[in-house]
Amino acid sequence: MKKMELRWLYIFTFISFISATFYLPTAKADSNWLKYFKKDSLLNTYKTCYAVLDDSLWTGTFGDGIIIKDGKNVKKLTNKNTRSTPFIDDGLVSDYINCITFDEIRHKVWIGTNQGLCCCDYEYNNWERFSEGKNLPNNVIRALAVDNGGNLWVGTPSGISIYDGENWKQVNENNGLLQGSIHSIKTQGNVVWVGTVGGSISRYKDGKWETVVGFD
Repeated sequence: MKKMELRWLYIFTFISFISATFYLPTAKADSNWLKYFKKDSLLNTYKTCYAVLDDSLWTGTFGDGIIIKDGKNVKKLTNKNTRSTPFIDDGLVSDYINCITFDEIRHKVWIGTNQGLCCCDYEYNNWERFSEGKNLPNNVIRALAVDNGGNLWVGTPSGISIYDGENWKQVNENNGLLQGSIHSIKTQGNVVWVGTVGGSISRYKDGKWETVVGFD
């Protein structure tokens, strides 16, 4: 019995030696491959959202801003490189992107982050910022959508803000929603569907709110 155990020990030791000797370059290659991906912001950049305008793909990331690809060129937008000067913080409000949508009526790109809402034109200029207080009920932006009338719907953990281009209106549990913690917003023409963290689904149609799915 002891001879059998000793034989297996020798075999295991021999296999371990062979693996360490001959497969080391492969392990090194794997390490280099991962480093390559991290350097190029491919594997280690956490993608949070996508939006498409014509042939341009706008990808939001968690900490690396926005990456724009049009099939030929790649452009990266960050809090620093979108400022009008290096000393004025007036560009992309945060590099932690939660959602992106396009307003094709006003030719704007709306970007929701963990520190507020901002927008720019299609050429990444004319940045505007909106924050908690007068415009928004919360700086954490979870969902964005634009209806056929050009109204922007902004979902937050504290309800919805609706922007018609001039004025803001807030909606929460007190005036239409079953729950104020918003998870997603989808539009079909001028009909708006709102999903909440609690699982409820509300619909806004013809100026009225309706709870389609309540809490289980």
